[in-house]
Amino acid sequence: MATSPVSGSFDYSSLNTRKTATKTDTEQQQDRFMKLLVKQLQSQDPMNPMDNAQTTSQIAQINTVSGIEKLNQTMAGMAGMYAGTQVMQAANLIGKEVLSPGNGFRFDGSKAVDLRFNIPEGASNAMASIYNDKSVEVAKVPVTTTKSGLIQVAWDGKKADGTVLPAGEYKVTAKAQKDGKEIALETATWQVSKSVAFGSDGVEVHLANGSKTNFGSIIQIQQANG
Repeated sequence: MATSPVSGSFDYSSLNTRKTATKTDTEQQQDRFMKLLVKQLQSQDPMNPMDNAQTTSQIAQINTVSGIEKLNQTMAGMAGMYAGTQVMQAANLIGKEVLSPGNGFRFDGSKAVDLRFNIPEGASNAMASIYNDKSVEVAKVPVTTTKSGLIQVAWDGKKADGTVLPAGEYKVTAKAQKDGKEIALETATWQVSKSVAFGSDGVEVHLANGSKTNFGSIIQIQQANG
């Protein structure tokens, strides 16, 4: 029976080679500390030995440093896992409509548009303005409410004379009165999510109108045909 050839390229010298582990800065500090401590104990005056409390304090300090480094490593690992989980969760948003802070929205030419306005405590006489893609104001919508917080208002897509506006991209702004002054209101609108990306500020959701929002800022999610 023919025997299988055996490669002669194996480096047998590696069997007895001892690998040198790279020590962390904290481990190197611990080594230096222990060497200094042993040297200090060896050279101390027998008639005036080192205070036990002082020795214990020094050991506690180096252990604290070691513990902080391990905690930082653990937290860094957890942050990486959390970021990865956020990316996977955000990926499920692709193709769905998300409600998030912003002023851009799409009107399909028939269905009423769901707009949201953040009304501060004590604000009144809120009014929204609708603009077309040429930044021309085409409608005004009163925000009639006595409540504060995120208020929902439906816009029927009509101008003041009852004419239905064409389908397309629109924007909304809103103002109110508070303490005798005019204030701008924060708005939230629906947009279809097109893609997600991991940026310097975390997971970003890229929307159909070219804008983007932070994953953590999303208020509500629904099917795109909802």
